[in-house]
Amino acid sequence: MREMIDFDNPSSFPKELQMWDARFEDYIRNRISLEGVTEWWQIEHQLQDLCLKESNSVVDFLNNNLETEVAVWHCTRVLDEEDFWRNGIIVSGGRGCLGEKRIRLLLSQIGVAQDMIEKIFKHIYVYWDRNIESRTESVHFQGDKKTIYNDVNASIFATNLGGEIVRWSIENIDKNLHKKEPYKRLWILGKPCIIKFKCKLSQMRERSRTDVIVEILKYFIVTKMYKYPYEFDFTGMTIGSVPSENILSIEEIENFIEIHEKYEVGFYDELKNNK
Repeated sequence: MREMIDFDNPSSFPKELQMWDARFEDYIRNRISLEGVTEWWQIEHQLQDLCLKESNSVVDFLNNNLETEVAVWHCTRVLDEEDFWRNGIIVSGGRGCLGEKRIRLLLSQIGVAQDMIEKIFKHIYVYWDRNIESRTESVHFQGDKKTIYNDVNASIFATNLGGEIVRWSIENIDKNLHKKEPYKRLWILGKPCIIKFKCKLSQMRERSRTDVIVEILKYFIVTKMYKYPYEFDFTGMTIGSVPSENILSIEEIENFIEIHEKYEVGFYDELKNNK
């Protein structure tokens, strides 16, 4: 069985994705300008214009290796870690499904009035119905652990219980409502976590599985052909929920308050005082 691809460990990357022929190397070198290039990302940005997803390396790999497993990270706020170990990462499912029942129960448990729950769900439904596949039928993931720590926009998914759609829906009612009780409980309860899980390429959305392999090819081009370092920056979606047996680890995000409190001065004092 092929080794699992792990973006935290580039040595796990399939070697055939760097075994290109002279024709492919000439194609790349003839289209990448090194004039003024001093950073890796200046090459990566040019590679984005070359439609590498249509290259033989990417197409052949995907045609022959869809059962290859890939380790990726999901960022979320966790109230009950054992629930993930028991049930995995469950997609919301949309109207009337488990996700709605869980969110309604959560809002009720922290003391949100029923009329406000209905107002919040009017906004949630809009987001769900706008993009059913992305918002109700997929688990979103990021490639490597380092990215989550280096990019505040990557760790923002762990700011509140219920996820970004709950956050957006509350902000749509009042942009400062999350600072008031009982809504603030969603930002205080639980802990910000990253969940590492494995997923076969065949269990990813088609665009996501292609992006995964293109990212590896870009890594090899930048590091092997041009001798620059490389930083991963991509996201993807699964097809459906992640079963519990596919979860590899659950870690609390270190220094989360320090990362985010500059945007909410004093907001996390309650948590800081309880340490």
